[in-house]
Amino acid sequence: MDFIPSCLVVAGAGFSFNAGLPLASTFSKALLNVNKLKLDGPSANHVRFLRNFVNQVFGEGEDIRPEEWPELEDLFTLVDLSANTGHHLGMNYSASDLRVVRRAIIVRMIRMLPQAYRRKMLSKDAQWRTLETFFERFDTQNTAVLSMNWDTVFESGIARTQSVRAVDYGCDARACEFERSALVKAKYPEDRALRLLKPHGSVNWLYCDSCRELFWLPASQTEKVAQTLFRDKDWKSVIDFTGSRTKATVLTPRCIHCRSTALGTRFATFSYRKALDFPMHAATWRTAERYLKKAGHWVFFGYSMPAADFEFKYLLKRVQLSEPIRPAITVITGGSDAKDTIERYEKFFGTVSGERYYFANGLTSHVLQHLNSIGVLRHI
Repeated sequence: MDFIPSCLVVAGAGFSFNAGLPLASTFSKALLNVNKLKLDGPSANHVRFLRNFVNQVFGEGEDIRPEEWPELEDLFTLVDLSANTGHHLGMNYSASDLRVVRRAIIVRMIRMLPQAYRRKMLSKDAQWRTLETFFERFDTQNTAVLSMNWDTVFESGIARTQSVRAVDYGCDARACEFERSALVKAKYPEDRALRLLKPHGSVNWLYCDSCRELFWLPASQTEKVAQTLFRDKDWKSVIDFTGSRTKATVLTPRCIHCRSTALGTRFATFSYRKALDFPMHAATWRTAERYLKKAGHWVFFGYSMPAADFEFKYLLKRVQLSEPIRPAITVITGGSDAKDTIERYEKFFGTVSGERYYFANGLTSHVLQHLNSIGVLRHI
């Protein structure tokens, strides 16, 4: 039987900010943060490699501070436009080099997000505790989530507070786990699965380029994903460009379905040319449209509706206008640009008395009360 949500939560970077993860405006700085990391470890060497690339391409060889880096949308778009068409970007970076740059950014991101999450867990604050209450009371039976993030904050929070480890990603992803260096099937009770859609991909996914099967792993094993994505030939490129070596573990697990060693990943990254034409993304968009049509209340949590997400904004408007009974809308935002974000939503969805709810101070007890009243949270 198809799952019919009464509410759909759309989670953006502002949602994960409560768990210590960076906003888009500070993402580059977080990527380059090597505090408390081993200087000869894989993350530090990825940072050196990426710094070298940005200095050469954007700084004319001069060292650029993190706050002076170009927007990640610009960086990814330039890399993708060259790499995907087989062209150089300048004299030093061939298309194959640029694909290594792209993988290096993604792998560094896969490691950085859990690192930030663990740091926050060790120094819990009021934001963390309020988010923990949200997870404890989240109604997995009646509410679905559409996360625009790559992180596993939602999966980890629900597993920790409710012991719900089964996740239905809405794209036929298969549950797996690593046993040492081998990928094996995993089985979780599905009677209380979290319905979580990730149209831009996830750090705990592996995709087989041979048979096109998608596999998801426990959030605790994202390091294994990073070790799978960056191969020996990639590390050789890093050494060639930086001159520094590292002791990095490289895994080559076989696909559970076809037994090939073609496991990789697919991310819709910060880019104006998002790669959304892969099977898992298409399946996720179909499920997202079905959830949007069924849900009577859309809750936007920490999502600012950036211009680069024009495909998603088109889906929202198309579904909104096609439904005889329009969904009620809640927007939870915060920060110095909260007023601008709310105005953006008002202009996009229109103002309807009694069907629009705006909260400009992030996740508070008042917000929890509202989410309880509309059915996102369970009564305890």
